[in-house]
Amino acid sequence: ASRTGHTHQGQDIFAACGTPLVAPARTKVLFSGSQRSAGNYLVLRYKKMRHDYFFAHMATPPLLTPKQKLVPGQQVGTVGETGNASGCHLHFELWKRPGWYRGGRAIDPLNTLLAWDPGY
Repeated sequence: ASRTGHTHQGQDIFAACGTPLVAPARTKVLFSGSQRSAGNYLVLRYKKMRHDYFFAHMATPPLLTPKQKLVPGQQVGTVGETGNASGCHLHFELWKRPGWYRGGRAIDPLNTLLAWDPGY
């Protein structure tokens, strides 16, 4: 979706602030931090599929460290509205190889989200 000065490259999933966010697969932390637009964010690498998952607008900075290994369902943070966000939600992006801002490209994660949760 077009935005002023950039393209919206993910799906926004609205939920109550404080709703737990979990690792979707066996992943490794690539980056975590805070940025003006994304707010508190996290990037996870799913090596098996060579995907990166980007979580933005988290309530607090992730208490995870680069290279930390995660298991499916492990809590990685909570929904928030940090950065350039209106209302509590998770901004979720899926990046194809070679990954997030490493020459990869963001793809629409909707089909992946639907496969994980048909009720989405």
